[in-house]
Amino acid sequence: MSDLKINLGKKIRKLRLQNKLSQEALAEKIDIAVTNMGKIERGESFLTAATLEKLAKVLNVKYKDIFDFDEYTPVEEMKKELDLNSMQEEDINKIYIFYKQFLKD
Repeated sequence: MSDLKINLGKKIRKLRLQNKLSQEALAEKIDIAVTNMGKIERGESFLTAATLEKLAKVLNVKYKDIFDFDEYTPVEEMKKELDLNSMQEEDINKIYIFYKQFLKD
């Protein structure tokens, strides 16, 4: 399992609990199967863009809030890991599109 899936699942669970929703209630509100909701929260499955949209609306958060994980990574470590200078143009483009759609206000 990827760290992204695991961290995303943890964040969704945290937001769900803050909204005092059961997995069943949230799954119903965003129109997915309860089993899928469990898989997303456990980091075993990834949500679709349509589900992400519904989730943000139901939980009353911005997209970027869903991806705001509680763990701290020093900026220098992030820069080193991203290493944009060695990335292929296609990968840099994907990061840029993600940034514009989800993180830029």
